[in-house]
Amino acid sequence: MTLSAQNKKGISLAFTWKKATQLPGINGIPSIGVAGPINGISNDVLIVAGGANFPEGMPWKGGKKFFSDEINVLQKKGDNYVWNNNVKSKLSFPIGYCGTASTSKGIVCVGGENANGISKEVFILSWDAKNNAVRLQMLPSLPDALTNVAAASIGNIVYIAGGDEKNKSSNRFMCLDISDTNENWNVLPDLPFEMANTSLIAQGKKLYLIGGRTKTASGISELHHTTFVYDLDKKAWEDLANICDGKNISNLSAAASIAIDKNYILMIGGDNGETFNKIETYISQIASAATTEEKDKLTKEKNTLITEHKGFSKKILLYNIQSDCWIKAGTYPYPAQVTTTAVNWNGEILISNGEIKPGVRTPDIIVGKIK
Repeated sequence: MTLSAQNKKGISLAFTWKKATQLPGINGIPSIGVAGPINGISNDVLIVAGGANFPEGMPWKGGKKFFSDEINVLQKKGDNYVWNNNVKSKLSFPIGYCGTASTSKGIVCVGGENANGISKEVFILSWDAKNNAVRLQMLPSLPDALTNVAAASIGNIVYIAGGDEKNKSSNRFMCLDISDTNENWNVLPDLPFEMANTSLIAQGKKLYLIGGRTKTASGISELHHTTFVYDLDKKAWEDLANICDGKNISNLSAAASIAIDKNYILMIGGDNGETFNKIETYISQIASAATTEEKDKLTKEKNTLITEHKGFSKKILLYNIQSDCWIKAGTYPYPAQVTTTAVNWNGEILISNGEIKPGVRTPDIIVGKIK
């Protein structure tokens, strides 16, 4: 499927999107997909690991969240994408919602969560083609446990931004040199404010921090339309243009983001928070309801809102670094995936799995090309 757009400055973009494959099932049962998966490139394969879903039913119907320890390896053979079914590797523990960054040494996975709570563990996954296995090496742990953290890499330095602690979001900004096994996490200047489910994208010697959301004491998250840049030379954060489709400023959280060329950043999908905040409001009201009748009424209204959810934003937004300008660059042709990541595989954009409605995952691996 090919989509094209042209911005007001005359830069023409054409996107070609297709479904490459789906996450393999287990024991003959088709996969329902996972949210918060580990997605990354190592030695020219796509590794998809971990993540979470609700195999026994939606959470508002009593379904329990399941965290995976599965590792799947996707290889490209000509124009086809083929799963390597002979890989027996597993994660050391189930995990989802890690921060992930692909490096020359492998995919660095930071924090996340599982049934035991939020994690401070950090590890790297790398593809060993000779032994047909994914190697896992533990790295220095985080000072504090974090989930929904954003990660990016410049060379062998991995940077992380924000994330959620147990009761609040974080404004921490740190880095780790993965080439030095004796190195610990270095603390960098705090983010402009606390945030999670944000995007951190490296371009040159700068890191761009886009969108996200912040936990509040009321239980109603604050969504953000902000763009910030951290200059490695200046060692400071600067405020840039608000996220916009060329007409309207928009909040954006949990989008799939990726660097394009040397001057652009692409944001695919994401959540503007309108329905998310309504659901949070219902949860708060249910918790403080004075009677069983009131609680049941509010619960029914909340569940109706969730089941009638139309999906997340399909807008593809483009940020021009040189002009500090946002535009709408296209429309995603499939159900938009949030709480997942976009990765660059030899010039192709791969978006694997993710959440497409509250509680609902997709097993699809989508491939995009830009002309």
